[in-house]
Amino acid sequence: PNETVSKQFRLYKKNIKLCRKFYTKLHYFEIIFRNAIDSVLTDYVNGGDWINFLPLDKDSQHKITEVKNRLTNQNKQITHDRIISELTLGFWTTLFSKRYTQCKFQSVLVKKVFKNCPKNQRNIKNIQTYVNDIRELRNRVCHYEKIIHYPDINQKYQNIQICISWISTDIAPLTK
Repeated sequence: PNETVSKQFRLYKKNIKLCRKFYTKLHYFEIIFRNAIDSVLTDYVNGGDWINFLPLDKDSQHKITEVKNRLTNQNKQITHDRIISELTLGFWTTLFSKRYTQCKFQSVLVKKVFKNCPKNQRNIKNIQTYVNDIRELRNRVCHYEKIIHYPDINQKYQNIQICISWISTDIAPLTK
């Protein structure tokens, strides 16, 4: 093989190895993040099914409907837990986006989901930055895209762990 192809393949293998390192950490984050949000929102609506009570926009409602339709097409019972587990990381990070800034539940999420975040960092802008960076990285890793070009790749890895610890100091040590 020519030198260019060999070099490209070496870089490709290096990227795969790096993605493999991130995959498990991203998986932990996504599950811990969505379960914490679900728990906080369930409490927020006094134990009810928050999916039916929150003022979600049409896009978020559409994503929930898509999940329900997919479950129906798979002949699976539609339950709250199944809906929660089928919603994408993009759905969950959207709850921290500007479109929900005027909704009271967003400030509750910031305060209670990221309960261990230092108070001087526990603001919507900072949380948005963290969760969006993690979502973008997760999508790149899970869609086999290049991540080795990031100059701050080690910091990105640490930021995932930081967010996990902000959500749960009990679980964070288990994810290292």
